[in-house]
Amino acid sequence: MAVTNGKIRLPEAEASPQESRLNLKSLWRIFQVFGRHYKKYWKTLLVAGLFLFLSIAVNVLSPWPLKLILDYVILQQPLPERAAFLNPWFANSPKVLLFVLAFAILVIACLDALFSYINKFWVSSTGDRINADIRERVFAHLHRLSLSFHDSARTGNLIYLLTSDVKQMKDILIDFPQDFINRIVSLVIYTTLMLWFDWRLGLLALASLPFILWSMRYFGGGMRTTVMKRRVREGEISSLISENVNAIAVVQAYGREDTVGERFRDENQESLRLKLQFLRIQRALGRVTEGLILLATAGLLYMGGRFAMNGRILPGTLLVMLAYSKQIYDALNKLTRLFLNVVNAQVSGERLLELVECDMVMTDDPGAVPAPPLRGQIAFENVGFFYKPGVPVLKQLNFTAAAGETVALVGHSGAGKSTLISLLMRFYDPQEGQILIDGRDIRAFTRKSLREQLTILLQDAKLFRQSVRENLAFGNPEASDKEIVAAAKEAEAHDFIAQMPYGYDTMIYEGGENLSGGQKQRLNIARALLRNTPILILDEPATGLDARAEAAINAALQHLMAGRTTFIIAHKISTIARADKILLLEDGQIAHAGTHAELLQASAQYRQFYALQDHNKVRQAFAKTLAEQEN
Repeated sequence: MAVTNGKIRLPEAEASPQESRLNLKSLWRIFQVFGRHYKKYWKTLLVAGLFLFLSIAVNVLSPWPLKLILDYVILQQPLPERAAFLNPWFANSPKVLLFVLAFAILVIACLDALFSYINKFWVSSTGDRINADIRERVFAHLHRLSLSFHDSARTGNLIYLLTSDVKQMKDILIDFPQDFINRIVSLVIYTTLMLWFDWRLGLLALASLPFILWSMRYFGGGMRTTVMKRRVREGEISSLISENVNAIAVVQAYGREDTVGERFRDENQESLRLKLQFLRIQRALGRVTEGLILLATAGLLYMGGRFAMNGRILPGTLLVMLAYSKQIYDALNKLTRLFLNVVNAQVSGERLLELVECDMVMTDDPGAVPAPPLRGQIAFENVGFFYKPGVPVLKQLNFTAAAGETVALVGHSGAGKSTLISLLMRFYDPQEGQILIDGRDIRAFTRKSLREQLTILLQDAKLFRQSVRENLAFGNPEASDKEIVAAAKEAEAHDFIAQMPYGYDTMIYEGGENLSGGQKQRLNIARALLRNTPILILDEPATGLDARAEAAINAALQHLMAGRTTFIIAHKISTIARADKILLLEDGQIAHAGTHAELLQASAQYRQFYALQDHNKVRQAFAKTLAEQEN
């Protein structure tokens, strides 16, 4: 995912050859950005690293008891000069030596198991903790990004980033350094020992290394391209699932189950195809690597056997060299698998990197200070705003709302009503002019402190899958039970809450499915009452409700609006007519402003708007206006 001109785009499905292989520069950047999470766990990682090296050291010793048994117990070769001090104990007691060496095998195996367990446990648990920290970091970052970002981002893709892509970070930040260090150190130690035993056999053991590296490079391009394409496809599938689950009623009502199912099937099959393609490349690389290793092992066994037959090395030495060569080949094989995992995880890391480095973050202006307690006098002075350059949404907007005044915003869809509210909430900042509260530009205040004194009620009451009590206290976590109940009563919500199975402790289902529309909105109003801010914004609060529910909502709203500066976006005259001031917006400008009665007389557009609401009332208004003019 990337940001281009303020818009979000997914990674391209096609990648250039340079992008198709393991990108070390990109990998290093991922470590720079996400590596800060190591700091919290450095002691644990240090202990894990210590036991990693102890495990490697024990593995180096593991073939030696077998060598000694073969050479000095079974073949009864004399001990070498550097081990002559052992003759008094073992020269005449091969059975004792056999017992000691057999016991040594057991001790080495136990130590290896213990050291490996401690290392893997601490590394794995730390990796899970770092993954959790990164998920929390990305989640918090998403909430700092501006609405411009979220207007363009797809929900399913963001969910996929927070779930699947975050999981892959463990492969990069933990498994990759752990396994890479393990394999490289093992390669260096075992290669050095083999060259020390016999440089010709050591070189023969390493003969397959250049071919293995070439095969990793050859297959790597196809793997990374495939992974990139599949990540894009999985993000699309997540978005498709989210979109259709939320619209399941519409799908069924229009009988489009087959069409939606076919679309999902196409996306899913393409994802499956890409996964199988990756598996084919992965398995091919594995088989090529194993074949090269088998060929090198056969060559080493042949040449080492010849040397042992000629007496140039002891049979036990050949056994140790074969064991070390196996460790070398095992390290090479695991490095290949590590490469595959990193190629797979790097795509996820890059997607997360682009998200956390996205600069579409809402930041406070330099010198911004916490807002003092506000009275609620609001003024828009020559405010201009556009989402796209050259396409203004608001033009030279000028008006004032006195503290405690109710202002209704009316106009056709796209006139700029919601944008005006978004500017007041500082979801966006105007490109022209300024917005003042109590005579001060709102950009002088920190966003958080400003929003703490504003409350917005949306047409679709947003409730969370928590208890009724927790939902009501969402805007004021410090509210007492007494205050919560008082707010519910004032919002006409207490009676139906009391009838719920567990009262205020009843869990609200996802999306408020166990509540009616009117009940959800009354809970929303109670939540706003608890928040108790001087400025209130109502966005179609009674839309879609029946007459009875609307009456209850309007009664609750009267309690909520009392003494607060209130902005109302509404289409119902019953809501608008009570406003102290009505602003009729057209094409981002205020076409007319005044009270309901003033606009009926002065504005043809408002009369037309009113006529669409109630033909009888508009005829009565026209008659009254004409009578007043005649008089």
